[in-house]
Amino acid sequence: MLIMSSLSFSDQFNQLTNLLIQHQNLWRPMPMAHTQLPWQDGGPLCQWLATLDNTQLAALNADPDAVIKKLATWWPALNQLPALVSVPMAQHTDIEIDSRLNVGVPGRKWAQIQAYLGAMPQTDKTACYLEWCAGKGYLGRGVAAITGKPVESVEWQSELCEQGQTFADQKALPMQFYSLDAMSEAATVVIAGCEHGLALHACGDLHVKLLQKAVATGMRALTVSPCCYHLIRGDRYQPLSAQAQEAALTLSKADLKLAVQESVTGGQRVRRQREQEVTYRLGFDEWQRDYQQSEHYLPLPALKKSQLNQGFAAFCRWGAAQKGLTFPGDFDQTHYLARGEARFFVLEKINLIKSAFRRAMELWLVLDRVLYLQQHGYRVTLTQFCERELTPRNLLIHAERTHGDHMHGDHIHGDHIHIKKKRRNNN
Repeated sequence: MLIMSSLSFSDQFNQLTNLLIQHQNLWRPMPMAHTQLPWQDGGPLCQWLATLDNTQLAALNADPDAVIKKLATWWPALNQLPALVSVPMAQHTDIEIDSRLNVGVPGRKWAQIQAYLGAMPQTDKTACYLEWCAGKGYLGRGVAAITGKPVESVEWQSELCEQGQTFADQKALPMQFYSLDAMSEAATVVIAGCEHGLALHACGDLHVKLLQKAVATGMRALTVSPCCYHLIRGDRYQPLSAQAQEAALTLSKADLKLAVQESVTGGQRVRRQREQEVTYRLGFDEWQRDYQQSEHYLPLPALKKSQLNQGFAAFCRWGAAQKGLTFPGDFDQTHYLARGEARFFVLEKINLIKSAFRRAMELWLVLDRVLYLQQHGYRVTLTQFCERELTPRNLLIHAERTHGDHMHGDHIHGDHIHIKKKRRNNN
């Protein structure tokens, strides 16, 4: 059941800040780094976790409200969380898009696009839309089709621009692709020529850059669904709004990952593969701790999932090579795999407690963006554009300038900057 909050964005943000700070001992622990539960105080939390089996853990991990309710028996302030993280569902407009435009688009993605467009406030004022981090222009196809207005699509991979432009030309859609780095000044020139910026699941620094550039150029409207908050260039999160900058909450990249750890995609095979990989990594960590007489977790780089098929010993041999460690010929894989499996059970219990704060962390980050836009003269709404079963990243920021004209300074137009376009055929 959705509990509606009547708080202002500012008050909601402050209360979330206080709760996250007060209970950071519950959500900050990094599961991969711990060999045992980090709350070994003999208290009821660890006693409760000791009673849970794998089936119960999986069921609770999919029901964060149940975890919050349980934790609130020991930390009553957490009873506020369901109201604090509530966001209203958008009032949807029925959108009909030509089914021929979803060619090549995964079904779940097309359903997300339809939900996004149905939730986006319709306005006749927009003369040109900006599609940010466009890929092949899936979102832009829908926008161009239902509005008939031009869409300027910015994407750094030129081959995706070419494919997107070819499709748009074939379907006579008013789309123009620009092969540009979204972080570059050249992208600012494109932004300055558009009135309404659109982004569906643009990652980390990329959607932040859109907000910053939109503010700098005075873009009239924005409709943004953020994603992958942890994909940032720095080691620490850099708050956008003055309110967040003054908050006594500092977040590392690892902390930011909490906001995106909920997943509703992938079946049993994906879950089994995750369990196998994490168990292998933890088993390797158990070995390296013994080998190096270390008490610290040793992370390994990403690997191809097919490598897991070679078995645990091969994985550890690869891991040792990655870290310049001498791998023994008499490696006891049964022993260390069992220790990895035991660590995985500990990891899942830590993740269970952290799950109670996933939405709180995500909403804190989204509210920072909302407050930033309000701070710069935008009227902002925050809604859910779809149910979480379609995507947990279902928050939608819509902002419109409340004063002033579209600010096109001479330094923004910059006609001298070369922009690589994938031009439409006009013949």
